[in-house]
Amino acid sequence: MKHKLFYIICFLALTLAIFQSGCIGKSSEESVESTVLDFLNAVNEDDSGLAFSLYEGKDFLAPASISMIFKNKGIIPGSITDTSIISQEIVGNLAIVKVECSVATLDLSGNTRGNNVVPIYFRLQNSELGWIITRVSFNDVLTFENAELVNIEVESTSIDVIADNAPLISVLAFAMLGAGLYLDKKDKAKKKENNRIIDFSGAVPVQKEAIAQYVRFVPSQQISVGKATGVDVWVKNFTQQPYNNFAIKAKFANSLEVDKINLFFGDIAPGETAKKTWVMTPKLAGWASIEEPTVVFEYNGTRYTGVLDPVWLQVQ
Repeated sequence: MKHKLFYIICFLALTLAIFQSGCIGKSSEESVESTVLDFLNAVNEDDSGLAFSLYEGKDFLAPASISMIFKNKGIIPGSITDTSIISQEIVGNLAIVKVECSVATLDLSGNTRGNNVVPIYFRLQNSELGWIITRVSFNDVLTFENAELVNIEVESTSIDVIADNAPLISVLAFAMLGAGLYLDKKDKAKKKENNRIIDFSGAVPVQKEAIAQYVRFVPSQQISVGKATGVDVWVKNFTQQPYNNFAIKAKFANSLEVDKINLFFGDIAPGETAKKTWVMTPKLAGWASIEEPTVVFEYNGTRYTGVLDPVWLQVQ
């Protein structure tokens, strides 16, 4: 979403200046599917603000209500392990999508016990901003019958500026498009990496004392407000067998803006030392925490998981 306004300006300028040029964007089917998956990924990453920006309706009155309702249905952040589009139908400016989410069930200790399949139904409406979710249902199957169009308000400022200044903007549109495509490619690559889900299903709990012997967290020496910093995560394999699909995630304080929450190490050979880094930008001075660092990996065909002690950062 970082470059959303930039892309809107570029697209509208080209549309007004070279409407017949033959430029083609995503199909409606792809856009509908992308909107639904982006919404569910945001819910799974506990980014209610992003999820709410993809929605316009009466099911959720505020970003916090999205988290609350999904938690009431047994879907907490990080619990969605797989998402499948079961059906999708588009009629005019409306679309109906059925999704089945594989949701990990947890015991009282937060350990994964299994997976449940939760069906979710979406109704979407095409607007000037693209496809927007207007209805979400867990119990009732949604249909086109008696479906009312939602009044989706669009801020007039950016649209009016484009309409009034299209001749001037069109001169720079091609240069903007080139830069936009480059940034979009980078954003998609980053988003794809962030949307990777760590699989905890069937993992056997391990005491933190055992994991702490081969996992170390090393924060940067000087951590300042507004400056990008890092916390190195070192993993040493002391055994005679490889660690497979080694990954780690954590919960970060609101004062930390984190680049990638989930770190994927892949396979770590016997005797090998591997390192990944949480890159973040502190927003406030004082102490900030990285809570519940959770490790998961496979060893000799068995998946193991464990939670380590918090990491504290002093921000100046």
